[in-house]
Order: sequence, then C-alpha cells, then structure tokens
Amino acid sequence: MDHDQIAEWLYEGAVALQEGDRERALELLLRVVEADETNEEGWLWLSGAVDDIEDQRTALQNVLAINPLNHHARYGLEVLSGE
Repeated sequence: MDHDQIAEWLYEGAVALQEGDRERALELLLRVVEADETNEEGWLWLSGAVDDIEDQRTALQNVLAINPLNHHARYGLEVLSGE
C-alpha cells in the first residue's frame, strides 16, 4: 500500500473526527489500520471514532502493542477502566 495514501487517509480521518464527522472519520481510519496494522496513530485516532467501549479498548490495546510507551493510549485505557 502506498504510504502517501495511508498518510492522506490518516490526516483526513483525524480532521473529520475533530470536525465531528465520526462516520467519515471511522471509514477513513479503518482504511488506515486495514492497510497498515502497525499504524500507531491510526489506531489511536480510531479509538476516538468508534462508539463501542470494547472497540475503543481494542484500538488502544493495539496502540500499546505497537508502542508500549504511548501515554495517550495508556491514559485512555485507564479512563475506560474507571481508574
């Protein structure tokens, strides 16, 4: 997969999420992680685009599998766990 295309989907997905267009964000960010399962930022943004708490948890756990030191993902999981 073309790295530039993935970067474009990631950028557009993040912008869509920030603008409140969760449906478009979800579509784009799913493309990112399907094309590159090791895309740390893709998983992190995706965690904010999905509604289901288990989906959020899975996305954040994927971030930590890629980068165990990602503080955003660690914090997100703490929030989801009610810590």
